[in-house]
Amino acid sequence: MFLYIVVKKILDKNPISVNLHFWPFCNMNCKYCFAHFRDINTSLTKNEWFDIIEELANNNFEKINFAGGEPTLCPFLDDLIIFAKELGLTTSLISNGTGINQEFINKIRDSIDWIGLSLDSSHENTQYRLGRGNGHYVNGILEKSRLVKNAGINLKINTVITKLNYNEDMNGILGKINPKRWKAFQVLFIDNQNTEWRERLSITNSEFQFFLNQHKLMNPIPETNEAMINSYIMVNPEGRFFQNSEMRYTYSKPILNVGVENALNEIYYNHQKFLKRGGLYCWS
Repeated sequence: MFLYIVVKKILDKNPISVNLHFWPFCNMNCKYCFAHFRDINTSLTKNEWFDIIEELANNNFEKINFAGGEPTLCPFLDDLIIFAKELGLTTSLISNGTGINQEFINKIRDSIDWIGLSLDSSHENTQYRLGRGNGHYVNGILEKSRLVKNAGINLKINTVITKLNYNEDMNGILGKINPKRWKAFQVLFIDNQNTEWRERLSITNSEFQFFLNQHKLMNPIPETNEAMINSYIMVNPEGRFFQNSEMRYTYSKPILNVGVENALNEIYYNHQKFLKRGGLYCWS
């Protein structure tokens, strides 16, 4: 039965995983960030997000990743996570660690399957140069990682590879954290989001491969620029699907106005690329 379900998911071209960029605000200024949402200064209400999450569940989505901005700045994040789990969704969160503390963990530990933390370097100076942290970011991630693992929650680390860190040895800190999954992304530039840093941060495919080769014992899950294009289903803070085709964003009509199915038809998605980049794995 399990094998049948896996094969069905591979053959089915319908999306089953969604990144919900529901909160546009952030307390950091990562130079490579592809989700600044500079033109959006508000988010939908909690009840509107409840409606969207329920719509996604009713349209056969199985996994939801809460993202931002920085999602832990949202005062009702815990309510959204708990609601999604009650609908039977696999729940995930990607954070810079800001709101990851024992009180928050206690609220969501029975409703969250994965927590992902962003870590691009073991050196505080490199983190600072990338626009993240105030000299204590790395130690903070080490502390947050322990909290997540001690709570029995699956831990993922996300690392964006740029000109500032592609030749760094991160084996030591990754061995110390020992995440269940480690994703390494080749820095991706999107028009009107982060292209002003392209010249200073972009790396070649060879440089990205060099980083992967240096960390092969850590089993990185790599994503090149090509792998990331059209292989994600994403929702922006206005409740619209958006896609990164041709290195710029295109948007659907609001999900609450036209429904999930109609909104999905307005963007392009490549399910085979989703599978090829390792998007389907044992989520829960």
